[in-house]
Amino acid sequence: MQATARGFSLLEMAAVLAITGILLAVAVPSYKDFLQRQQLRLAGDTLLQDLRSARQLSISAPTSIFVTFHAGKQWCWGVSRALPCDCSATSAPATATLARCDIATSNHKQQFPAVVLDTAQDFEFTPGLGRVAKAGAAALRTPGDQHLQVVLNMLGRAHLCGRDAPQGQAC
Repeated sequence: MQATARGFSLLEMAAVLAITGILLAVAVPSYKDFLQRQQLRLAGDTLLQDLRSARQLSISAPTSIFVTFHAGKQWCWGVSRALPCDCSATSAPATATLARCDIATSNHKQQFPAVVLDTAQDFEFTPGLGRVAKAGAAALRTPGDQHLQVVLNMLGRAHLCGRDAPQGQAC
């Protein structure tokens, strides 16, 4: 009885490698977009929770609660009591008009490197009421052109909206 050779030929192996390469070339950009979208949503959820916490604190606190933003590629936000804070400061604030972000901070470096905060306005929640003087929004995006907004109404209630928000709710 003659033994037959088993295994792959060089041509079969080259075909498998070519197909695998094509599949990877298609899948890697999609996976990168998926990761950026997840990071964008996480940043939006984190800001949403910080705004909700600030509102709750302002209802029970005798002082105003401030949410201060620094937009751009080197973005951050901070939450503080009594005075606005400087979330971009690496040490104690240099001026008496800015406090330390003593409640919460978030930034691009540590938590969300693939997210950019395009625009945002600072908010002051009034003590006892949890309202803000002016409604506004914070616009977040990724380099892959994914966008969402965190919108705050005058009653101090926040929600996520935009094309890439979890439910895709329009703003």
